Amino acid sequence: MTAADNARLRERAGEVSEQVLDRLADPVATMAATRIPAEASDDGEPEGIWAELTLGSGSPGLAIAFSGAARPGTDRTARAHGYLTLATRAAGTGETVPSGIFKGPGALAFAALLAHRATGGYVSVLQKLDAYQRGLVRTAMPAVPEDSPLPTIGHYEVVRGMTGVGRYLLARAETCGEELESVLAYLVRLAEGEVEHRGHKVPRWWALDAPRIGSEAKLPDGHLNLGISHGVAGPLALLSLAWSQGVRVPGQQDAIESAAALLTRWVVRDEHGTYWPPHLSLADYLAGPDAYAVPAGWPSWCYGAPGVSRALQLAGLALGRADWTATALASVERMLTLPPERWGINDNALCHGWAGALHQLGRLNEHAGDPRIQSVRDGIAARLVADFDPELPFGFRFTMTKAPYGTDVSGYLDGAAGLALALDAYSTGGAPSGWDMPLLLS
Repeated sequence: MTAADNARLRERAGEVSEQVLDRLADPVATMAATRIPAEASDDGEPEGIWAELTLGSGSPGLAIAFSGAARPGTDRTARAHGYLTLATRAAGTGETVPSGIFKGPGALAFAALLAHRATGGYVSVLQKLDAYQRGLVRTAMPAVPEDSPLPTIGHYEVVRGMTGVGRYLLARAETCGEELESVLAYLVRLAEGEVEHRGHKVPRWWALDAPRIGSEAKLPDGHLNLGISHGVAGPLALLSLAWSQGVRVPGQQDAIESAAALLTRWVVRDEHGTYWPPHLSLADYLAGPDAYAVPAGWPSWCYGAPGVSRALQLAGLALGRADWTATALASVERMLTLPPERWGINDNALCHGWAGALHQLGRLNEHAGDPRIQSVRDGIAARLVADFDPELPFGFRFTMTKAPYGTDVSGYLDGAAGLALALDAYSTGGAPSGWDMPLLLS
């Protein structure tokens, strides 16, 4: 691709991003259009899927999109404010159960933070949300079992647990420093040593639940989760980001080294390169990485490369470990050698789709400077630009279990808002202004 071609592609990506954001401008229309369309539903009737006070399909994620986009656009501040008003109203009812940073007040906190950074306003609401998060740490910090596995990954993970809360606290360290240190100390404790389970020693990260509802029967002994959204890679990213920003507690370096060692031990190889299992059963763990034979999943944020790759890269950058950063880059080698058609991606979203691959590879390449990665990113951007359909409510459709390849999703993690942000970051060629903090990518 020539320099002129690349410039045109970036400009077009920015234009598509802006068109998508324009389609998200009106909260009422966006809420109505966020649905499984009639042609994809089971009964031939459209089904609304708006979920207020979430980063999946709710107002906080839409507010982040308008506050976090770098390119100038129409009424960005006013549009973000409209969604923040809805989210604040919903939080005020008290009807939403707190659930980490992707649902409830935690999601609103990130949206308010991005709006504050963009405008300097929202000081009062941000102070209230700071207080809420501080109180959450003081009253709901889970206990660390002395010699048994955790009851659930929900205690520490990014989406529901203390790692996600900790990322917000790190962004607000000037007002939430004590609670941030409490979260870091909690994660340090989880990285220490092993516990007894079914007559074997397993990492303290082991949890007795399953990674998702419906998979309990396949994992009767619980599991070790390696992903960035629900597993060890998330705490590794937070501990590393905090270290790089000068926030350090006793044992933090050892915890980073322990978590990174666990991930590097569980790098699995096949004919296309290296990858990480999403999670391990007790039989998998006892057999060891050399015996693991489940095929690699498609590239995603939540599990495997490039999400886990970014966590390991952050650890390497924090402690000056070139071997970790090399392993992180080696884990995306299959994305550089296999044609994208063979990656297995069947969605456009940030979580496990083309937008996520585009953005995460960009984060990795900020420090790698690999022209092959940039070339692959150009190809992904061209794919997304070509897929834009002006006849669709948000210009793109997304994948859901109930309606593969055919859902109109507006949100940050799973839909159009996140895709617009990924294209915006690509088009400007610079690091985004913090909108990917909830993903622990920065």
